[in-house]
Amino acid sequence: MTRGADVTAETCAIIAFGDEPDEQARPPRVLESRRFGRLEVSDGQTLQMATGLLGFEEYREYCLVSPEALHPLMFLVACDNPEVTFPVLPARMCLADYAPPLHGDALEAIGAETGKPLELLAICALAQDTMTLHANLRGPVV
Repeated sequence: MTRGADVTAETCAIIAFGDEPDEQARPPRVLESRRFGRLEVSDGQTLQMATGLLGFEEYREYCLVSPEALHPLMFLVACDNPEVTFPVLPARMCLADYAPPLHGDALEAIGAETGKPLELLAICALAQDTMTLHANLRGPVV
């Protein structure tokens, strides 16, 4: 993370997914994070993962936080443990013609609809020796 960047709940947008908010939805959930402060997350702002991320299978619900000061970098934040975060970038930002093969069973598992575009995110890591950001394009988050 960039030193000196003002990253607080007030400067972090939480990305919404899907359609308009459901009026019958439960009230927003409050997540407390050392990195982002207090986050209020509605149902339409969460991503559900059928199997979780490799090594973090117990966490299956995430929100996507977008700190203004770190744009375009975003963070997947585990709703059950907001201290578990993964920096991500849109995969096409890393490689313009990125188009990994997505098989029918995987698309069905995530509820992908024909004709609707999918967002592919690359989980990033900072190389400590060179301080360069590396994006994992072998295992995108779909």
